[in-house]
Amino acid sequence: MSTPLHFDTRPCDDYVEDLSAWVDGEHGPVDADESPALSRLVEHMGSCRGCQDYTVTLRKLSELNRANAVTLDEETANRVDPTGLFAAITGDLVAEKRGTLARLFYEIGKAYALAGNRALQEKKRLSVAFASRALPIRGTEAKARRELRDAEALDRAGGRSSGTSILLRRSRQLFGPERNDSAALTRARRFLEEALALDPSLDEARIYLAFRHTAVGRSDRARIQLRKVYLDGRTPVLRLLALQFLGKLHAQEGDYRRAIECYEEVVSAQESTREPGLFPSFLNLAVNYAKAGDVDRATASFSDLAGRFPERLPQIRELLSRKSWFQAVLRDNHTLKRSLATRAPALFAA
Repeated sequence: MSTPLHFDTRPCDDYVEDLSAWVDGEHGPVDADESPALSRLVEHMGSCRGCQDYTVTLRKLSELNRANAVTLDEETANRVDPTGLFAAITGDLVAEKRGTLARLFYEIGKAYALAGNRALQEKKRLSVAFASRALPIRGTEAKARRELRDAEALDRAGGRSSGTSILLRRSRQLFGPERNDSAALTRARRFLEEALALDPSLDEARIYLAFRHTAVGRSDRARIQLRKVYLDGRTPVLRLLALQFLGKLHAQEGDYRRAIECYEEVVSAQESTREPGLFPSFLNLAVNYAKAGDVDRATASFSDLAGRFPERLPQIRELLSRKSWFQAVLRDNHTLKRSLATRAPALFAA
């Protein structure tokens, strides 16, 4: 007998992300006794029915999503539609709707992520070099509701139950009235995760989910999502954007060696000079060389930066002038300051 799915049971918000990571195997084969965080999670689940049911539901959904479709009651379906033609047609239409819903959920999640970031205190706010214009939340949610109703109707008309049926039922919970007062960054996570459940190849949603994780201080979660895009992304540009974001996270944690490795790979790619969203890698590569104390490579990178992007020189000078920590690096490293003034005078005139 299969385990029932508990759609009406709510998990604890503080544990949702860790439960998802556990089900996805992101904690790895770690014994609870060896990991305090995992031990706390296991202890909490022992006394919380909501989190227990949520974990069971996630596991079942994960199985259904991997299988992509589970055919039920084959005898009845074959009697009603012996050639399978109607089921095939409606299945194709449902697949289209599923893709449309994934894109809409991504747009809604992105809008909430950007709104939540804007609401943070200025010192905690993230720069968004890769952001495209966000769609209006209210209108996009209304369109998503209509598409969801259409997808559910088509799925019922097909006469065959599938993993998509389960996902569509779960998607409807995103619009429940109890969700209206949720914080923007929490809603961002819910919509972006649902977009990825409907279409795991939607790399843009994964990048914004990483952005959301970073905004709430979970850079460990962000790195997991970014590595998935870097390794399996649909296009070279998306893979490079994920790698650029990874470099930024490493730099923020003081791991300049890894940050430099990320930025070096980005700037060496042929797409880097054609894609405006990858420009930060050129600047950040030079800056991280400077922060790491590598005078020669920092000087060469700033010189190359000025030569490659002469039209951006005013913007680069302004960006560098606003970075107090970079000005401190120059004050403390007189050799670097003299070298930059000599070999990159367009950016560092004496």
